[in-house]
Amino acid sequence: MKLSKRLQMNVSLVPQGARVADIGCDHGYAAIWLIQNQVTEKMIALDINEGPITRAKEHIRREGLQSRIACRRSNGMEKLEPGEVDTLMIAGMGGPLMIDILNARPDVLAKVQTLVLQPQSEIGLVRDKLSDFGFQLVQEKACRDEGKFYFAMLANRSEKAGKHRTYNVPGTGYSMYLIEHRDPVMLAFLLQEKKVYNSILERLTEQETAGARRLEVEHLCTLLEALTSKMK
Repeated sequence: MKLSKRLQMNVSLVPQGARVADIGCDHGYAAIWLIQNQVTEKMIALDINEGPITRAKEHIRREGLQSRIACRRSNGMEKLEPGEVDTLMIAGMGGPLMIDILNARPDVLAKVQTLVLQPQSEIGLVRDKLSDFGFQLVQEKACRDEGKFYFAMLANRSEKAGKHRTYNVPGTGYSMYLIEHRDPVMLAFLLQEKKVYNSILERLTEQETAGARRLEVEHLCTLLEALTSKMK
C-alpha cells in the first residue's frame, strides 16, 4: 500500500515489533502498511467517529487483515485496556486535543513505552508536555505534503524525563532537534516563516500604534535570520 508523504513519515517512526494503537486511524491505511511491511504483528485502530471506522474495516477486509487489525470506535484511549499496546500513534489532530487524549487514561499510558505523535497545531506545546507524561523526545521528522508542512516526533519512556528538557527554540514552537540536524524540510519551513514575518514587519512599520507588536516581530525576524543562516 502506498501512503502519502505525511503518513509515510509517521509510520517510519514506529519501532520494529511494537504493539501499536493507531488513535485517529481515519481510513486505516497506516495500520495496514505497518502489518504488510512486517513492522508489527497486530494493530488496534481507533477513531471517535463511525465513518472512519467503517472505512477502515472495509480497507482492512480488502487486504485480508481482519485477524490482525482490530477496529474500535473509541474516544481516544477509551476502549484500550492497560498493557494491550506498548506504542501509541496519534496523528492528524490538534496538539491540545492530543494532550487531552494522553491525559485521559493514565492507567493505559503508564504501560506505554513509545509515542509517535504528529500534531497538526501547537506542536511546540506537545513537545513541552512530553516530560510531564514521562517521555523523552528521541527523534523528529518533517515533510512537505501537497504544499503543507508536517512534523512528527518519536518519544520513549524515560526515567530522565522528569528533568524537564527544552525541545523548542526558546520563545517559539520551532524544533531544536530538526534545526540542530539541519533538516532540509525544516529549513524550507523556517525560510517560509521568515518571509511571512518580514512581510508583517513591513506593514507594522507603517503603523504608528504598533510599537510593542513591531518589536516582537522584529525580534522574531532576527531570530529566524540567525536560525536559517545556521542551517545553510
